Amino acid sequence: MSASSDSKKKTEPVSSRAAALALLAGAVRDGKAVDTRFQKVAGTLEPRDRAFVRLLVATTLRRLGQIDAVLGHFVTRTPLPPVEDTLRLGVAQILFLDTAPHAAVDTSVELVKRVRQSKMTGLVNAVLRKVVSQGKDLLAEQDTLRLSTPGWLWDGWVKAYGNKTAQQIAAAHLVEAPLDLSLKDVAAIDTWAAPLKATVLSTGSLRCQASGLIQELPGFKDGAWWVQDAAAALPAKVLLNELDNPKGKSVVDLCAAPGGKTLQLASAGCAVTAVDRSDMRLDRLRENLTRIGVQAGIVKADATDWTPKQKFDAVLLDAPCSATGTLRRHPDLGYVKTRKEIRGYPDNQKVLLRKSSEMLMPGGVLVYAVCSLEPGEGADVVEAVIKDGNFSQLKIDPKPLGANAKWIDEAGALRILPSFWSDKGGLDGFYIALLRKT
Repeated sequence: MSASSDSKKKTEPVSSRAAALALLAGAVRDGKAVDTRFQKVAGTLEPRDRAFVRLLVATTLRRLGQIDAVLGHFVTRTPLPPVEDTLRLGVAQILFLDTAPHAAVDTSVELVKRVRQSKMTGLVNAVLRKVVSQGKDLLAEQDTLRLSTPGWLWDGWVKAYGNKTAQQIAAAHLVEAPLDLSLKDVAAIDTWAAPLKATVLSTGSLRCQASGLIQELPGFKDGAWWVQDAAAALPAKVLLNELDNPKGKSVVDLCAAPGGKTLQLASAGCAVTAVDRSDMRLDRLRENLTRIGVQAGIVKADATDWTPKQKFDAVLLDAPCSATGTLRRHPDLGYVKTRKEIRGYPDNQKVLLRKSSEMLMPGGVLVYAVCSLEPGEGADVVEAVIKDGNFSQLKIDPKPLGANAKWIDEAGALRILPSFWSDKGGLDGFYIALLRKT
């Protein structure tokens, strides 16, 4: 091996950890979502290194409260941000990722040098060595669920669902979310289960055990499926079940990109119009439509001020929300958002729902969905808009969906918590209501 090749091999572990450091700092200190910066920060790394960066950052964010509590035993004064965040990454590797202790310590020492904090190498080395010897014992004494959940989220869940359910939700967020797929041809689900090493869920999704790049999995290039959490696939299924015969029915998918629900509706034969205001997200939707081989009309517009030329048979509104139901996949949300910030979502959701009523034919149906755990974005929004007199709420039938009857609330909506199906890997949190225009 040449000297240059040997040097490159030695620097790769530090480079991946440097990328993780930048993403972690962006989330916890600057309120920048990891996904929006990932390609820019880690895009030049090898696929295996990118996967490690994503895992390391997600694990550190999921366990941040626990990690900081452990560090509190060994660090009396909070160091500068780059040093503190380097220590956090080091603890995550030692206690939660089973990285070889010497590798976690050595790369952390090298990392503080890279961020021009060479004088702190002694501290980093000493603290992480103590974590190696004492960290597991300290973890055993912690209140894991409370420490791993940002306070503003925990308090909201306890208020909405009670302490026991809040604990169950927090436990679900500590588990890496599985890979769920929706099929273009739902009748072929058993055919694809084996090659994808997948379990067939009662709701009609495939839950994959296969590893590796998504683009290399069987059926990707053929457009046989797309990635979509099993809970995220339910709003479109609720709508399709309500339509007597979906083929040819006109449906508008509002706030549609990246397009999982559009693909479901189009694959079922609906005449779909997908509306979104983001060019970048619409580009992804176009790519997905092309790969899957289905068609939909695409409109770039803000749904709050868009007026279609014709009324639709149905509307699917997956409204912009706090996304607190997706913490399994996006553990940074607890740090990049605040209770104060998400208070503005319900007003916009009501505007969107009222605007949706103008797009519907008399007697048309609408599905309102949010991937949020906040009652203020779910049932409260629907109840407020029903008082206008334009909608009546229908009770969702869980049987054709393959859903549990206990998921239906008193008003007939689906309230899905991340702790549901914990033995199968959990679900994203969702609220889904079915309405008819009166």
